[in-house]
Amino acid sequence: METSPHTRHLRDLPPRQVGLFAKAVILFSGFMQQFGWIFFVMGSLFAWIFIPASTVRYWFEGGKDWKEVPGKVVSAEPTNSAVNEETVYRYLHSFEVNGQRYTGKSFTAGQDFQGGEEVTIRYDAKAPGKASYIQGSDRAVFPAFVLFILIFPFVGLVFIINSLRQNAKAIRLLEIGEFARGSMCSKEATNTTIKINNTTYPVFKYTFEFEAEGRTRNASCKTHQAWLVEDEQREIILYDKYNPDFNIVYDATANMPSINEQGTLEAVGIGKVVYLVLPLMGLAIHLLFWWYGAPFTMG
Repeated sequence: METSPHTRHLRDLPPRQVGLFAKAVILFSGFMQQFGWIFFVMGSLFAWIFIPASTVRYWFEGGKDWKEVPGKVVSAEPTNSAVNEETVYRYLHSFEVNGQRYTGKSFTAGQDFQGGEEVTIRYDAKAPGKASYIQGSDRAVFPAFVLFILIFPFVGLVFIINSLRQNAKAIRLLEIGEFARGSMCSKEATNTTIKINNTTYPVFKYTFEFEAEGRTRNASCKTHQAWLVEDEQREIILYDKYNPDFNIVYDATANMPSINEQGTLEAVGIGKVVYLVLPLMGLAIHLLFWWYGAPFTMG
């Protein structure tokens, strides 16, 4: 049972044993961590769907020997995709090379060709059956500008990495950190706010003073959850005995274990597994599309 925040005292001396599940929960906790995973998961999903269905997939082709030959549009059909609010059309075309008939697919935003229309076909002389398209069309559903989608997983990854570093520091100090209490010496507003359920919370930077190894030290943190670091006159600080400037404000780190009446760390509840859902989804999406990517390709 967790003690009152005002009476907590971590008597469990380092090195402490922190379970793998607890480490995973702490590592992937925090608003910025979860926010980053939302961006990364959604951005990755769209990137895997749209980029392989764009002309980007042909950028690194080499050794093509393009030739031109008269051909015919066999069929022209609208797809379920659009570019700049114009429906993308898929064309099945046919052409003949050295007495051998080949077919292929071409795409345009808007209908530029009709079924039965005579057209010029560009084809790879080395493999006519594998690479061909109607002159004036594209070989893929989407143009290369869909690469802008990558900005979303990239931004998410930046948030994730920055948060992982801070959370890994918390795990390390949970294992080897010395216990201390610190008094708030400053509270500064930042230019950052966080909006949750239509409520906006300002992010503050806090600085605490604590005594360690015969000297006064500082510990700082940034959080939008002011109530967590302002509920005690002196907040819990964990620090490295050999490097006291390596420290954390205990309550400013999400999902740190509760401290019970005996002064030991409580086990992390199984309900905290929800914090692992987004990271596991991110991993699953990449494995799924990496392994079964071909069936998801449009066109």
